[in-house]
Amino acid sequence: MAENFASAPQPNRQALRMRFFWFLAGAGVNYLLILIPFKWLKAHTGLPNMEIAGCSMAVSATFFFLWNYFVNFRTDSRKRDALPRYILAVCCMWLLSSVTLGFLKDHNFHLALSLGRFPLDLDIVATQFFLSGLKFFLYHKWVFPLPKEPAA
Repeated sequence: MAENFASAPQPNRQALRMRFFWFLAGAGVNYLLILIPFKWLKAHTGLPNMEIAGCSMAVSATFFFLWNYFVNFRTDSRKRDALPRYILAVCCMWLLSSVTLGFLKDHNFHLALSLGRFPLDLDIVATQFFLSGLKFFLYHKWVFPLPKEPAA
């Protein structure tokens, strides 16, 4: 009996580690999906920063919309019921992210952290950081809510 009790926390720790790993992996992919189109559009077009921010955020939002809705959907509610809320949340977060990133780029903040050959664009990191709480609330509490527990 003691062996079962001692081994019980191990799966929880592994699950927590995997969630944290996938969270970091998703953050890295999201950063790249914003950074690469932004840099390409900045170098090859004459678009204003606000439009470039909107386009680069659209690339990230589209990828994660498809990933989260079709692959990573983890809730008891039906996809069809959550779809209108999800589309509204994605559009809201795209708009807020685009405006925030465009504002940071237009006001010449150009925050960067040099990590050797790969500078980290802190404008993009700050945009994601500022909106992460709202994004968590929208997706985990409103779009894909957990089922309510029955009254005891």
